[in-house]
Amino acid sequence: MRRLFAFFALTTTGLLAQSNQTTVLTIDQAITLALEKNSDVRIASMEVQKSDEKLREARSGLFPQLTLNGQYQRYIDLPVIFMPPGSPFGPTLKIGADNSFAASASFSVPLVSWSLYQGIGLASEALAISQNNYRSVKNKVVGDVKKVFLGVLLTRETRDVLRQSLKNAEDNFQNIQKLRSAGTLSDYEVLRAEVQVANLKPTVLQMENTYTLSLQALKVAIGLDADQDVAVVGDMEFNEPYPIPSEQNVIDELMRSNPQLAILDDQVRLNDRTVTLEQSGHLPTLAGFGSYQYQSQANDFKFSEYNWVKTFVIGLQLQVPLFNGFKTQARVSEAEIGRSQAVEQKRNLTEALKTQALSIVYRVQQAVKRIEGQNKTVSQATEGYEIAKRRLQNSLATQLEVNDAELALRQARLNRLQAIYDLKVAEADLEIILGKIK
Repeated sequence: MRRLFAFFALTTTGLLAQSNQTTVLTIDQAITLALEKNSDVRIASMEVQKSDEKLREARSGLFPQLTLNGQYQRYIDLPVIFMPPGSPFGPTLKIGADNSFAASASFSVPLVSWSLYQGIGLASEALAISQNNYRSVKNKVVGDVKKVFLGVLLTRETRDVLRQSLKNAEDNFQNIQKLRSAGTLSDYEVLRAEVQVANLKPTVLQMENTYTLSLQALKVAIGLDADQDVAVVGDMEFNEPYPIPSEQNVIDELMRSNPQLAILDDQVRLNDRTVTLEQSGHLPTLAGFGSYQYQSQANDFKFSEYNWVKTFVIGLQLQVPLFNGFKTQARVSEAEIGRSQAVEQKRNLTEALKTQALSIVYRVQQAVKRIEGQNKTVSQATEGYEIAKRRLQNSLATQLEVNDAELALRQARLNRLQAIYDLKVAEADLEIILGKIK
């Protein structure tokens, strides 16, 4: 009994440990998980499959349609034919038998049908739209996850900067206590250092909470369970020299690769097809058909004695539309208006996206300049902080001067982190608008 209890205890402990295992994510792993779990991506993928099946359905109209039919009829009253006056058979004559059996096989195949051909083209354009929409949805999910992941990195590194500031303040406080014991500093300097430590502690705690909330936001963006522990791997890095994309190259790539513009291009072609489809309502159609029939009639059910008769016919069917109350003309006009709307929507969206792309390029340029300036500022602030500490140790400065130098260093580091974050977010926005899915 004790062994059984120990076994269950160990098993339960192992399962709990496994369920609480932390998932460590790089930005690429976070994107891969999001693409697997995001419902919008799955719905868009199913829409592509649905459009592909609709194209298959449209193409099926090119193939012969084969049909088998079987029929049994029991006449309660036999059909009659009316005879001319004075007929020896009387005014009516019953025909047929009580039981009627018929089996037939028929086929039809379109030979010339412009509406069928245009319908296939219409289904093909609809498939292209669904594919580009799928790419657009994936593109947005990737961009959104990237920006949330960058937010986690920003809060983590901001937390680390504040932790370092707190450590600097605590080390400085211990050093000042030693100098006070040696009689080189006053109680006021000790008090200032102690207040500095006390002021930083709640700030660090607040950033710890912000970092935890950012991890929760990342789990929501990816689609992970709220109780799943996650950690991120990555740094807010900036490599020099940074290649800033030219405005013209961005505009050219925008016109080539933006998924929203691709959808509208497909929409314009779809409306062109619709116009042609409606215009084909004026054109004749030609189809081939055939039928083979096997039938018999009798008053009993002695099948072996039935006289079965075979009938086989083939032919052509030509349909020429002459007049339908101006319905076709109205449908053509309607389709032409829809095409004009799609062209106008594409023009408006193109101009809006060009402006948005140029705005992102300007954000990249500004962020790079800020980072380059902040690199120098951080170096200067670090040197100033070290000088202030040495001056305090030699009784040439006050604790206030050290506090000011530490504040300047902390702010310079935070400003540099914010500038790098703004650059990374601008990069993500540029990848979204240019349709760069990684």
